[in-house]
Order: sequence, then structure tokens, then C-alpha cells
Amino acid sequence: MDLTTALVVDALLVAGFGVQHSVLATLRVKRVVKARTRMESLAWRSVESLSNVVYILIAASLWQHTPDAVVWETSGALMYGLYAVTVVSWLWYWQLHLFEYDCGLAFGSTTLVSQVTNSPGPKLIPWKVGSRRWIRFPVHTAFFGMFLLLPTMTADLLVLGVVLNVYNVIGSILYDKRLLALSAKSYQPYVDVTGLIFPPVYRAPRGAADVTMPKPAHWRSPAAHLPGLVVGIGLGALYYAVLGGNATTPLDMLKVAGVGLLGSLLTGLLLGAVLKPRSEDWGQRQTDLSTTVALNAAVGVVTWATIAWVQTGSAPSFAAFLPLWFTVQYLGHVFAALTSKTKWAAAPVDAAVAPKAAPKTAQPA
Repeated sequence: MDLTTALVVDALLVAGFGVQHSVLATLRVKRVVKARTRMESLAWRSVESLSNVVYILIAASLWQHTPDAVVWETSGALMYGLYAVTVVSWLWYWQLHLFEYDCGLAFGSTTLVSQVTNSPGPKLIPWKVGSRRWIRFPVHTAFFGMFLLLPTMTADLLVLGVVLNVYNVIGSILYDKRLLALSAKSYQPYVDVTGLIFPPVYRAPRGAADVTMPKPAHWRSPAAHLPGLVVGIGLGALYYAVLGGNATTPLDMLKVAGVGLLGSLLTGLLLGAVLKPRSEDWGQRQTDLSTTVALNAAVGVVTWATIAWVQTGSAPSFAAFLPLWFTVQYLGHVFAALTSKTKWAAAPVDAAVAPKAAPKTAQPA
């Protein structure tokens, strides 16, 4: 396959991800799904997320690598500077999911757990914590540094970075419009003082500081999440033992899927058996559990990438550790919740640690 054809294939693969992602997220699709299956939009997120993982694994198997078509290759101070920005962008990506989002809500695992256990469904509460005080979609901001500032850029990686971030902007606009359509009254004040992807430094330097929004409760007891850190380091070592320093071929992608399922099961068994309920409120318990699992999943892939970098001089490919991270985050939460179901159901009521009821808000898609 010649270079031009290879790059067209790669561009179509990236664009295809955006198409399936946006179509599944539309309000029309969610209305049809709810009418036919009674599945709420938060529960539908789990289907969207599963589709994303499967698509990434398939696209990675079909990806046309162009190692000899180098667009730029830096050295010296510039190389180290770009390495630093890229690594910081990836670490920020996981920091956002750990501290500024509730992964269980974002990816639908909390809703699935609630449905499987016949428990009350979660409510999606907006936060202004951290960078979300100024930016509505900071995860999308991180994408620019994650994919466009590589010290050595080949043609296929440049296509990935450009097409992905074009969709990144389009997808952010569409998501913003969906949120406004669903809850304009509560969401519009936040929109007025924040930026979509970049902070409105001159227009609103204080961001959403003066907008009344609930405080997050998923890091109310940081020490309770330490088991996730410990298990995550072990998972990273497991990933390297099974997958080595990289994963790019179709067979590698099958291994990634397999080790993701294994990591999810180990996460569920180990964390579900160790963690104890700290609240009488089911939703708060799932918030605590999903946060511990999120830490576990993120530390696992970061540990794998670190070991691979030290051993081989390069980190695993994006297409390998992104699905691995999500699979362990999503299924690990589900397995951990089911493992600990009996123990948590029998937990004594402790009104002292029960969170206050959060204000009701519309549930964004």
C-alpha cells in the first residue's frame, strides 16, 4: 500500500470513530432507545463507551503505520520540551478523570451497577472543580498536547492528531449544544463564564467562581482509595509481563482485550473484597468505589507505560492503553460492586458520614 492510500485509510478510521461516537450520543438516538428499552441516557453511556473501546481495538488492528514517513524529528532542548508537554498532557488527562470527573458516571458503570442490583439510579451533578472552573471540557483541551506535540511525528500519527482534534472541536460544540438543549436554565450561567476548550482569560478571568454549583464528594476520604493505587501498580507489572513494551498488531489488540478482562476481574475481586462501605447512601458508595477503581485503572496503564519506557525507550501505543484503561475502569467497577454487594448491603447505617442530598438537576446526555 502506498503512502497516500495508507494515510487516507488512517484518516477514515479516525473519522469513523467520531461518526459512531456522535451518532450514538445524539438525543434522537437516546429518545428512541428509551422508548424501546426504557434505558435512561446515563445508562446508554455504557453502550457508547463499549462501542468506543471495540472501535478503537478494530481501528488499531487496521491501522497503517508509516514509520519511515517522518514529518519532523526533534532533538536537544526542543525534544525534551515536547516530551515534557506530551507526558504532562497525558497525566493531566488521567488527573481530570480522577479528580475533576466521576468516572463511574461519565462512563455509565454506576448506572449499570444500579440497574443490576435494583438500586436507585445516579444523578449527574455538574462541578466547577479544578480546571472545570474555567473550561467546560478540559479533557478535550488535553487532546491537543497528547496527540499533536510528539517529539518525533510520523505521517500516520500526524493524520491521527489532526483528524482527531478536528473532531474534538466539532464534538465539543455538539456536546455543548446537547447540554443546553437539556438544561439551559442551570447550564447557561456556567457557559457564560467558561470556555468550551480554552479558558476565557480576558472575558471572564474568575471563571465560574461565582456560579453556585455542588461540591464533588468522590475524594472526601483520600486514604480510602489507597488500595486502588496498590492494585494498580500490580496491574501495570502484569500488563508488561503479558504485552511487553508495546502492542500494535491485530494479535496484540486481542491480547489487550484479554488482559483488560483479566485486569477487570482481578480489580473486582481484590478491591471488592478489601473496600468497606463508608456511607449509608448507595450513590455515595458507588462514587467512592468507582473513584478507587478509576485510580487503579489509571495507575495500571501509567505503570505499564513507565516500565515500557524504561525498558525499551518508548511508551506503548495510544490504541493499546486507552482501551485497556477504560475496560478496567468500567468492568472493574462493575465486578467490584458485585463482589462487595452482600457486605455493603449489610453495612450499618452511619448518619454521620451520609452526604447531604444533592440538588436535583437535569441529566445531561
